[in-house]
Amino acid sequence: MCRNLSIVVISLAGSLRRERASADLNSVDIPWTFFDALRVPAEGLPQYDEAEAIRFWGRGLSKAEIGCAASHMSIMAKLAASGADDSWTLVVEDDVVLDAGFDFRSLPDLCEAAEIGYLRLYARSMARCQHVTWLDQRELIRFERAPMGTQAYLISRRAARGFIDSVTTISRPVDWEMDRFWANGLYNYALFPFPCLELTLPSSIAKAAESARAPTMIDRAAWFAWKSKEYALRLSENVRLRHSDRRIRARLADNTVTAQLPRQFARAKM
Repeated sequence: MCRNLSIVVISLAGSLRRERASADLNSVDIPWTFFDALRVPAEGLPQYDEAEAIRFWGRGLSKAEIGCAASHMSIMAKLAASGADDSWTLVVEDDVVLDAGFDFRSLPDLCEAAEIGYLRLYARSMARCQHVTWLDQRELIRFERAPMGTQAYLISRRAARGFIDSVTTISRPVDWEMDRFWANGLYNYALFPFPCLELTLPSSIAKAAESARAPTMIDRAAWFAWKSKEYALRLSENVRLRHSDRRIRARLADNTVTAQLPRQFARAKM
């Protein structure tokens, strides 16, 4: 059964990238729309906290980083508020190209079969990961460390709701916030080779700190304590998720579960 899937493309209003992105997306038989990238967080969503950013990230965020975080959170909040439990959104940034030969419509069915609510389709870094299973000529993997980047990912209504509920402020770049799977439940499962490609274009996200205040000694001590706690939580969650990997591997090897999946996912190998 094909679930309720739509594509949202994050792009600055009036961006010259939109013409290329439109041509790419029109070749995919999935409803899509542009989302005008925000510059400030929308009312009712997490707001930027410079003091927390300096203490727990080491510097203030740039205006572009704040806008990027606000854009992704706004899309997730809208999905979370939708009425349909089977709603899925494929979020892509406007410098991403989709593989025209890949069946993106089948991704929600794959995720439902594997009981996954969040699936990366691109990553900036091949961080340490665990092999889960083969899906025909692609591999389902799970990143144990931050792969970084928010160029392309599939997310369910339930996973979006969990992420939004986990975030109280914008205090770090959104890709790092999303990669905190031990805190937000966005477990970093991904398909590899990635079915999306980031074009080599100038980034619209300036990362230079725009805050004049430097971290104090108290800030640095708090950062060290926080990082130590984060390390322990990540380690513990990765150990627990190895049981989840085995469960997913067993489900995707079960012919009664995968019978309705298309050919590109049907032949799971142990």
